[in-house]
Formats: sequence, structure tokens, C-alpha cells
Amino acid sequence: MSRISFLQGKIKGITVYWIMVTLYYVFRIFPIQKNKIFIQNFNGKGYGENPKYIAEEIIRRKLDYALVWAARPEYHDNFPRTIKTVPYKSIRAVYEEVTAKMWIDNCRKQLYVRKRKAQYYIHTWHGTVNLKKIEKDVEQQLSVYYVKQAKHDSSLINLLLSDSKFSSQLYRSAFWYNGEIFECGSPRDDILINQNNNIKDTVKKHFNIADNTKIILYAPTFRDNFSVDVYNINYELILNGLSEQTKAPWVFLIRLHPNISEKSEFFAYNDKILNASNYSDMQELLLTCDMLISDYSDCMYECALMNKPVFLYISDYEQYKKERDFYFDLFLLPFPCAMNSVELLEKMLHFDTKIYLRALEEFFQKVGILRDGTASEKVVDRITTELYLR
Repeated sequence: MSRISFLQGKIKGITVYWIMVTLYYVFRIFPIQKNKIFIQNFNGKGYGENPKYIAEEIIRRKLDYALVWAARPEYHDNFPRTIKTVPYKSIRAVYEEVTAKMWIDNCRKQLYVRKRKAQYYIHTWHGTVNLKKIEKDVEQQLSVYYVKQAKHDSSLINLLLSDSKFSSQLYRSAFWYNGEIFECGSPRDDILINQNNNIKDTVKKHFNIADNTKIILYAPTFRDNFSVDVYNINYELILNGLSEQTKAPWVFLIRLHPNISEKSEFFAYNDKILNASNYSDMQELLLTCDMLISDYSDCMYECALMNKPVFLYISDYEQYKKERDFYFDLFLLPFPCAMNSVELLEKMLHFDTKIYLRALEEFFQKVGILRDGTASEKVVDRITTELYLR
């Protein structure tokens, strides 16, 4: 990039920043609507994650709240009619956010966002019990801009949701946050704990998977260089080995992290290896699968809430540990680890359910995870209280 192009980019960025800041103040001429809740998910992604399940509970109770969701236009068709959608980062979205009594988000808000004193911000985060180190614990690896953004977002939050004793301690030490932490469980995991066969039927129908077919969900996290080279499982070897042992057909659903979902076409798909990267709800995939393969993603814990087998394919373990490091020793977790496809299949074929379930229970007790399936109810109770009091 030339010096002129760099300067032009900086000038454009500064200009956009001050335009947006100005809009957040200009729209204060409009009153706050006491029943309006402004919602976002993962920087403009669609109807999913913790915000979805909070909204679902509000809708289920038929509460008189105006729900407004800011999402990128390509996701607008996925929402229930009871939720109003506006384009993410648009002038309309700024107006809705400035005039909403409450905000719900699971990602860091932009530096230009300004909150009014009478507004209340619930942050749900987008992870669960973290394996890889995050936020302040890897501050030297983060951009200066992101650190400023994270600190700014934390200064706006009124209530930060937590699913465990471990997460609560982590948020207090690593999120630049001194406000209230609500240890209530994870709303998005309620459907995993309570389970729902209708959702399973919907997912199988979406991917045209027969009822007697078993599903392996492969859901790895992203790499800092956004490479897809490490997702090099020998899928045919795994499918053939499991089918031979279980005498049942198996298929792969491949779900890439939202940060690299646009690279999902890297894989060679067929009738047994299916692209699930753009499916709207990761939790529904976890609920439906029979087995999970991940690597360093928090979804390992969520799938384990249902006592399903979870395996970690970690061919780049040494490099990833050096770049990100972990809160837990990966090899002391309940989940069998493999460095290559042959080892992965071997771990699957000799999986000991009794040992696994015992190790899971010990781990969940250690981190103090909440799993009563009522997190969404608790959050909506709290929302109702806060809106009433304010």
C-alpha cells in the first residue's frame, strides 16, 4: 500500500468515525422509547446466538416490547415477523439504537457508539468456558484499535452474562470490566439442555439427511492468518471407519467459524460431506449431531452438555499454543485429541463412554458451569425488572 493510499484510508476512517459520533448525538433530540430493545449479533450476522434465544423467550411470553435487530441485509429473511430488522451500521440502525431503552449484543461495539444515561446495555458475549486466552490476557497480540474498542464497550455495559464460575472470574480479570456480572447460564444452550426433536427434524430436512443417518459435525475455530489448510481431515477415512463399525451410514456437516465462513467453498462437498457454514444457528447443529469434531473452539463444552462424544483434531497444536495459549491443558480435558486422521479414527473406534462421562462431570464441577436450561427465562426476568425500574 502506498503512503498516499494509507493516508486516504486514515482520513476516510476518521471522517466516518466523526460522522457516526455526530449521529449518535443528533438523534438524542428524539425521546427514548421505554419498550424498545435494540439487538445485534456478531457484527451484523443474522438471527442467532444468545441474543436470538433471549428474543425467543420475549416472543414466547408475548411481552409488549418492540424488538429491533440490526443485521446485514443478506440475513434479513431469517427473522420472525415480530422482530423489526434494520441494516447493520446504517443511519436507521443508529436512530434505533439511540432511541432504544435497552441494548443486547454479543460482540464489542464500535468506538463511535455513544450511550445515553437512561439506557441499559446487556452484553452476552459469544463464547462459553474459554479454552484459548482472550482479551486482556492476550493484549500484546491484539491491535491497538481493538483494545480501545473493547475498553470502550466494557465502559458502556450495565450487565454482563456468565454461564459459569470460571467465566465470571475470567470476565472480571480480562474484560476491562468492573460492572455487574449475572451468572445465569447461557441462553443459547437452553435448547441443548432441554432438547427438542422438532428442531432435529428441521435440520435433517434442511440438509436432506435420512433419519437413520448419523451426523458428525466438524466445527473448528479460525486461525489468526485465516488459513483453511489445517482443516485437512481425511473425511472419507472417518466416514468409512465409523460406518463399518456401527453398520449405519454417516455424513459430515462442516461448519466454519463466522470469521472465515466465506471460505467454506474450499472444501470438496458431496452427498456425504455437506456445507453447514451458512446455516443460521450453530446450536441447532450441535443439538442434531451425533458426534462433534472441533479443535480449540468453545463449542466442545456445549456439545458435551448433552453427553455427546467430542473429539479434538489439533494437527497444528504447537503453533496454535504458541500464538494463543490456553487456560486449560488441552490433554487433561475430557475430550480425546488427535494429531492426524488415522489417530482420530482410532480414538473414535475405541471411545470409552463411561470414562468420558465421568471426566465430563468432574470438569463441569471444576468450572462451575450452570446447566439447568433456564438461562433465557432468567435473562428475560431481569430485562422485565430493569425496564420496569427504569
